[in-house]
Amino acid sequence: MGVNRSGYIMIFTLLIVGAVMMIVTYVGHRGSFYLPFSHMLFAREKAEMLAFGGIQVAIAQLSQVDKENQSSSAKATENKTEDKSADTSKKETGAASEQSFLLRILPTLNRWQEFDLKENVDGVDGQIKICLMCEEGKINLNRIIDFKKNEFKGNDQPARQSPGEGGSGWKAIMQELCKSIEKLTKSDNLFPVLEKIVKDAKYEFNDATELITRKEFASFKDTLFYEPPTQKKRDTLYLTDIFTVWSSSEKIEPWLFSDSINALLGLPRVEVDDIKKRKEQAEGWIKNFKERANWQQDWTTMLLPVYGRQVTQRVYAILERNKRLQSDITEYDVAIKKLYWL
Repeated sequence: MGVNRSGYIMIFTLLIVGAVMMIVTYVGHRGSFYLPFSHMLFAREKAEMLAFGGIQVAIAQLSQVDKENQSSSAKATENKTEDKSADTSKKETGAASEQSFLLRILPTLNRWQEFDLKENVDGVDGQIKICLMCEEGKINLNRIIDFKKNEFKGNDQPARQSPGEGGSGWKAIMQELCKSIEKLTKSDNLFPVLEKIVKDAKYEFNDATELITRKEFASFKDTLFYEPPTQKKRDTLYLTDIFTVWSSSEKIEPWLFSDSINALLGLPRVEVDDIKKRKEQAEGWIKNFKERANWQQDWTTMLLPVYGRQVTQRVYAILERNKRLQSDITEYDVAIKKLYWL
């Protein structure tokens, strides 16, 4: 006699086993991603912490005051009995403070500084790298443009003086600068575009990176922010290492030229691992320091030791000599007909 039995128990069991396997697989899959992801989050938080730590290191270096200047400042405060002597001591203190600042900053300017951290000492294993640059050593886009007239300041004047000094024609300076940039970046038509930007400008630049919106400046898309060389010299130019909106005037401080400005002026660029050598040379550099310098006269004595060469400007001029008679006296007028900046 045969017995009929239903097979639903086997099917139900297989479904349960399949569901359990799916859950185990899902949980295992998620778990396999959790550990790497959590490590990545931890590493990112640590990196952000170290990055903010780098900013604090830079702040500490810039806010440092030498003990000698503190004592001289205290003496200047005590000797306020006579206005003349007080003013003189203030000037001397100011000059000494600037000189001391340059002594600290110049050796590491535009160069990597590395600080290795150990967990048993600093609470974390890692490395902080900082590079100090100065906005005063770059060209301020907002300072060289007359936004009321929509033209470069000193539009009709030649670039016969140092950038930022009275009488400088920024149009002529920028024409030559754009030619130098084009040679080093394989760009074209930079000055016509820059001049059009100036003519169309309704407000000041918020940031120098606004230039990248023009296709002519596309060569800077991967070199917006300066990065010091780590192995060998490079010929790279960086957009925000040439232009800025943060400096205090249209003048460029020659003591603090950026690396890209050095390249455009034909001055030596940053070398790898030369901080120690520069520290040994720094005292000799600043011995002739002046708070207010005439760079046409003082470059040789003050900055020739720093950069190792002169900044020269050659000009080819066509002059016209005209004879005129005034009160029976023959006189000659000489007019400049054409200038070629070489």
